[in-house]
Amino acid sequence: MENKSVHSVILVLDSENDATFATVMNHQTHALLLNLVSQFNSSLSTRLHDEPGYRPFTVSPLRGLTISEGRVILRRDQPCYLRVTLFDGGSLWHQLCAHFLEAGPVYVQLGDAVLRLIRILSTPNHDPKGWVGTTDWQTLFTLPAKRSLTMHFASPTAFSWGDRRFVLFPIPFLLWESLLHAWNRYAPECFRVERQGLREFLLNNVRMTKCSLRTKTLYFPNYTQKGFVGSCSYLIKAPDDDAALLTTLAAFAYYAGVGYKTTMGMGQVRVTFDDQENDVVLLEGAQLGTEGNTCVTNLLER
Repeated sequence: MENKSVHSVILVLDSENDATFATVMNHQTHALLLNLVSQFNSSLSTRLHDEPGYRPFTVSPLRGLTISEGRVILRRDQPCYLRVTLFDGGSLWHQLCAHFLEAGPVYVQLGDAVLRLIRILSTPNHDPKGWVGTTDWQTLFTLPAKRSLTMHFASPTAFSWGDRRFVLFPIPFLLWESLLHAWNRYAPECFRVERQGLREFLLNNVRMTKCSLRTKTLYFPNYTQKGFVGSCSYLIKAPDDDAALLTTLAAFAYYAGVGYKTTMGMGQVRVTFDDQENDVVLLEGAQLGTEGNTCVTNLLER
């Protein structure tokens, strides 16, 4: 049976120069990751950019920055933090580790800033905020059924309805259909699920019990994009096998993200089940400052 890993890591980057940016730079963090991948696998970087529907990664907003007078300021020697998830089966992760450990100093470009990759945080105890982890497809696939869960939308989230129309509310069928699509695209074939009538099933068997959401607007170079952040709780009333599938997909959301533009900082999600704590830190770029990372240690460091 094929079983490969999925990862959520934080790249710790140190600026080599002073720079300022527009308040939203999610398209630039996307380009930063592709630039990093191109340093050890140029053909893969091209594929990640060009091939429709092949995006086995997500990128968070950049954390640890300062906002002043509507601009993001990055000072020389100031650390910043980028969460990246990888669910191509482990190949990207292993290539990234080898490059970081063997290539000498690793530099990437973010607009006018040159950043040096100084650490990769890759195990949960290295990030007290809970945004680092690893698992494998079989572990996700065999999770026991949960009946009550809360989705925490930590960066702006939206569901595309086509023709530049978006749904700004986590309706169960939009949420789980998005996750099932990503699961079947990237999971090993032996774990893929053909679930006919999922939308009708979700309409009849999953209900929202509580929501606390607000909208946010992201500003990209040529357009604006609205999304929602906050939390929403769901109750699953279904047989064990069906509830277990929804549990698996909900847990997968931590790695795959949800909805639109997950490779540009949107749709970052954490799920907590009824027996877990619900304190989740938002990933909204500069709002964390450096204080949110003072306890972070490293696994891979020069």
